[in-house]
Amino acid sequence: MIKKKKSYLVVVRHGESFANVTLKEESDGLHYSLAGSDASIGLTERGKQQANTAAQRLRSLFPRSLRFKRVYQNRFERVRQTASIVLQYLRYPTEICEDIRLEKRSYGEFWNLTYRGVRELHPEEYELFLKEGAIDYRPPGGENYLDLFQRVEQFANDKLQVNGNQLIVTSSSVMLTFRRLFAGLPDQSLVDMYENLDIANGSIDVYVRDYKTGWKLLVSYDSEDTQVS
Repeated sequence: MIKKKKSYLVVVRHGESFANVTLKEESDGLHYSLAGSDASIGLTERGKQQANTAAQRLRSLFPRSLRFKRVYQNRFERVRQTASIVLQYLRYPTEICEDIRLEKRSYGEFWNLTYRGVRELHPEEYELFLKEGAIDYRPPGGENYLDLFQRVEQFANDKLQVNGNQLIVTSSSVMLTFRRLFAGLPDQSLVDMYENLDIANGSIDVYVRDYKTGWKLLVSYDSEDTQVS
């Protein structure tokens, strides 16, 4: 399946973080139980194991003879930790680049608020959210989905036109945005998949470049190392 003389792009979601655990918990409160900054939240032990599983798969698919020319990450601790684990398994040197355009969608001042928290503490913003819709609404100091789409597409145009295999470690919203860009995922489906937590931590998407039509999704693996498409 993976062949020499082809260019591949691999996008990996970071392992489970303490933020992911908190978001999955049943809560009728106004805030999630998160402290510090979003970017400082690291991996759980389960998340480290998911990163190990993804790394083993990548070492099998992309050995030294098919090495990654460049690995991209962002400033989020859970992403950096996942990328570090992957690099340990690859066992060959590669260029490591950090790019803020690969960060998750920013919720600005609302980063640790539940939907109930926004509704009760900022009713005017909640009404605006209902009016504008999930794709267009931009929280104070944050981004809407269109902002996310724009910066990821800008990254792709800037960085993904070169030959050679490249690896991106990032979040689920960016992973879905690459599916939107290269696999035609509709905007509303992207939002639904993100809200429903459909992209498991440690999942892998492999794209291959067709020099006439561009990148296309070749195969996806979930966090249990199972081929899902």
